[in-house]
Amino acid sequence: MRFGFWMPVFGGWLRNVEDEGMPATFAYQRELAQQADRDGWDVTLVAELNLNDIKGPEADCLEAWTTAARSRPLPNASSSWPRSAELPAPALVAKEAATIDQISNGRFTLNVVSAWWEAEARQYGATWIEHDERYRGRRNSSRY
Repeated sequence: MRFGFWMPVFGGWLRNVEDEGMPATFAYQRELAQQADRDGWDVTLVAELNLNDIKGPEADCLEAWTTAARSRPLPNASSSWPRSAELPAPALVAKEAATIDQISNGRFTLNVVSAWWEAEARQYGATWIEHDERYRGRRNSSRY
């Protein structure tokens, strides 16, 4: 069995508590990741969202890939990708993941998931693909 935790890149995880004492700063995330490494946690999960869905879209939110790459040493950083409905170029994602894997000495894990926040996707200019269509796959689409 492996154990992990989600980094509080949103300033915490509770929607009804304004300040949980977990700042959405890189310094705090790095300190937390290093402590988790010393304590033997197996996985550090880093949520990938462009907007803060926990504290509100106006609140700070760290970018997942940069946070994962720079919080070294990270025990298996995992980025939940993609958050928008459009898929980035697979070769680019592979290159980014391979680079972070090198930076972390082979301890990067990529958690690939399907999108869920339509409002964020639209705000960032992505085309929204409905749930069933995303899971069915669009093999004939040039986006895949």
